[in-house]
Amino acid sequence: MLFEKPKHHHHHRVSEFQAVVLAGYGSSNRLYPISEEDNMPKALLPVGNKPVISYTLEWLEKAGIHDIIVVIQAIGSAPQKLSAYLRTYTGNVHCQVVSVDEDDETADALRAIKDKIDVNRDIWMLNELMPCDLITELNPRDFFDAHRVCDPTFSALFYEPGSTESASKDDDLLPYVGIDSTRNALVYKALRSEDEDFSMRMSLLNKFPRVRVHTDLQDAHLYIFKRWVIDMLVEKENITSISKDLIPMLVKCQYQKKLVEREQIEKYSSTYENLLANALSLSTTQSADIDDELFMDDPVHSSFKSPIKTYVHVYRGGFCGRGNTTASYNELNRYTTKQGASITRVPSSAEVAPRTQVGNDSIIGDYTKIDERSSVKKSCVGAHCVIGKNVKIANSVIMDHVVIGDNVKIEGCIICNNAKIHEKASMKDCDVAGGYIVDKDSQLKGEKLVAFREAI
Repeated sequence: MLFEKPKHHHHHRVSEFQAVVLAGYGSSNRLYPISEEDNMPKALLPVGNKPVISYTLEWLEKAGIHDIIVVIQAIGSAPQKLSAYLRTYTGNVHCQVVSVDEDDETADALRAIKDKIDVNRDIWMLNELMPCDLITELNPRDFFDAHRVCDPTFSALFYEPGSTESASKDDDLLPYVGIDSTRNALVYKALRSEDEDFSMRMSLLNKFPRVRVHTDLQDAHLYIFKRWVIDMLVEKENITSISKDLIPMLVKCQYQKKLVEREQIEKYSSTYENLLANALSLSTTQSADIDDELFMDDPVHSSFKSPIKTYVHVYRGGFCGRGNTTASYNELNRYTTKQGASITRVPSSAEVAPRTQVGNDSIIGDYTKIDERSSVKKSCVGAHCVIGKNVKIANSVIMDHVVIGDNVKIEGCIICNNAKIHEKASMKDCDVAGGYIVDKDSQLKGEKLVAFREAI
């Protein structure tokens, strides 16, 4: 969530946003067992040997946003671990970590932190909501500038996922996304299933007769809201989830007069409208169609001018992905370490034997030792690892302090901190929890290995 705080200067107004980053909401169970308590919170999972949240913070800083609230569920020592990392983060941002109840949904979390959010009631106050696991090549200023031009109630980012993300076995079907192409308005969003029919209300089509329905777009869960939406959210405690409750309600309010009345939307948005009307009345360059564009007539209820206006930013052609499943988390690691990325592949503190190969699509962490005749391809190996002779690692993520014995083969695996893989083990498509010990000569495929309980 971003807030834009006006700074009053004599010559011009400088916008300043406040961001809210949700660190590990909703999908931690889909990352089982790699985000378990004995490993690390989701926000700190390494991507290219950097915590995934660092990419979010860098992206916000690139957008000129320096005031960030990081919200994390109070599970075990997760808030302490995240706070400890953020104290060492070297970027030019100010982060405050707020922990909320582990049962809180996304909208509940915003209610819990309402006192931390800037209370300035100005028309330009915006709120941005952002997940901690989004990595994208999208220039943030493209998104923010489009939002400023359209001046909607909320803006949302949708992207065309890569083939690996959309086809991964643990990902759902992409949703139906209806966009009014004349205004880039988000007018419809529904989950897809193989056996369900597709339907759309007549009131939607009357208001937005030119809707294009997309089945190749993913919701990035990156939103910018008007400040009054947060005020409304605080009062409406029946809204628990932003993506499942709040967004659908706002989308429907664009064309459902009764819903606008029932939810008393005018009460919350009226401050904005009055300020806007006042600003337009003082404008010397106002064109006749500005007001019409902002509050378009509904042909069915000609007196109904919806106070809600949405904007959807569709990003295609560059990388955009979220690490909210084990498959997509693996894909983020492959992207950040791909050939040509400007990263240090093998730091000077690492010890790699002369006859060992580290591919130019891989990365090795500090103080890691790899013995001879081993190979690392399309993989991230963390810090302080000890890897034996004749070990083959491909398409995998090896976290910190992992010990791998001689003659081990690892392909398509995620191996968490402090795990031990004994000699001659062969593993394919496995997820290994922190501290787990894999026995000598094990032959494992497609398993989730968790200490102190049976593998599932």
